[in-house]
Amino acid sequence: MKLFSKFRYRSASRNLHLEHKKLVRNRRANNLENAQTIALLYYLPDEDSYKKVEEFIKKLNEQNLKVRVACYTEQKFVPHYFIPKLLQDIITLKDLNWYYQPQKPFVKDFLEEEFDILIDLSLAEFFPLLYLAAKTKAGLKIGRFDENHQDYYDLMIDVPADSSIEYFMGQVIHYLTKINIET
Repeated sequence: MKLFSKFRYRSASRNLHLEHKKLVRNRRANNLENAQTIALLYYLPDEDSYKKVEEFIKKLNEQNLKVRVACYTEQKFVPHYFIPKLLQDIITLKDLNWYYQPQKPFVKDFLEEEFDILIDLSLAEFFPLLYLAAKTKAGLKIGRFDENHQDYYDLMIDVPADSSIEYFMGQVIHYLTKINIET
């Protein structure tokens, strides 16, 4: 990483940490059985990943869950295979400000909505997705284990570095079905 890029990233991280401290949200345990809304974040490197996540979204929709999706691609333009849908949005490199924060119109509504569960499916750190995960008011936030992000997620799943997105989705579903909610 170039010196300027490192400085920019550190500034963005510091800024996010300070903004996250001000966040007021109602943390609550949720599982797939009692949840009604899910926010899903993922990194979109290629068409194959897109298809796999679309299948995952379909499974969640079959369980009568309202799924709101935001994905990030490191391309400057929306890939040809990404099909825009009502509750799905995409962030490209052109949509980021100096602090790597997404500047699209949907972001404000996304951050204000109080989802039951937020699932971040990214297998590596992508700052725009971390920003959305950290700033959303979801009751339960789930993501990949990263020691530096413990403040941002309520449940972190440790998966091997070479894991596939299908494996991670399976682990998320496994743990979301195991959470026992007392009423």
